[in-house]
Amino acid sequence: MEKHLILFDIDGTLLTDQRTILPATVKVVNQLTDLGHAVYIASGRLLVSASTYAAKLNNQVQTIASNGSVYTLNGTIVKNQLADAAIKACFLACQKYPSVKMRLFSTTTAYCFGHVDEKLKKMAPEITFIDIASYGALKQKGVYITNGILFSENLTDLSHVKAYLSSYPLDLSSSNLYNIELIPKGRSKAQALLEVAENLQIQVKNTIAFGNGENDIEMLQTAGTGVAMQNSPQQVLDRADEIITSNNEDGIAQFLRHYFGL
Repeated sequence: MEKHLILFDIDGTLLTDQRTILPATVKVVNQLTDLGHAVYIASGRLLVSASTYAAKLNNQVQTIASNGSVYTLNGTIVKNQLADAAIKACFLACQKYPSVKMRLFSTTTAYCFGHVDEKLKKMAPEITFIDIASYGALKQKGVYITNGILFSENLTDLSHVKAYLSSYPLDLSSSNLYNIELIPKGRSKAQALLEVAENLQIQVKNTIAFGNGENDIEMLQTAGTGVAMQNSPQQVLDRADEIITSNNEDGIAQFLRHYFGL
């Protein structure tokens, strides 16, 4: 069989609700990499976080992180930067709508405007969390921001902020109702898929992507085969080529075994 590129979203896809990877999934990924296929994590998480899950599969698995703003390729890290004008606009939006909080990310660090979530710090000990009081304070650090997220339980404020930011040089998506993902203009998991496939000389028809969130839709539609988890929202299910069982079951392993005749 021709070489394939297989991509997994993490939360709600690769991970169960107990935040574990099913043994059957690990086994089939090892079989596929042994056969010479390329396997990638494709996540909205920071590179330092997403890479830990790649390592849980095996040391040949590479990473697309920050919703496609960052990816690894044959030992190198490819990064894209969030525009300064977009970052400044996000600070202004959060000041106007205080219910909306923000985190901006480098490959290793979360810069928090609003509050640092202690629960999140415990869940992601590999990430450094730093409070940032203003756009000026962030600029003084001279950090390379790859992406970010805005979040609020006030959906009205969140919608106002999304409308305000729509004219700035960034792409907006969501992984749930209560957030806005901030991505450099033109970046996405789908774009990273295309670039990785081209570099690895894999035809797009030979790519398989698994996902469950709104920020996975373009990737599922771009891949040769887009596979949605049963626990996905309806708008994700409607755009997938295949639907498999939930993230708590062995649907990924069953699908891949059948597809590759393992």
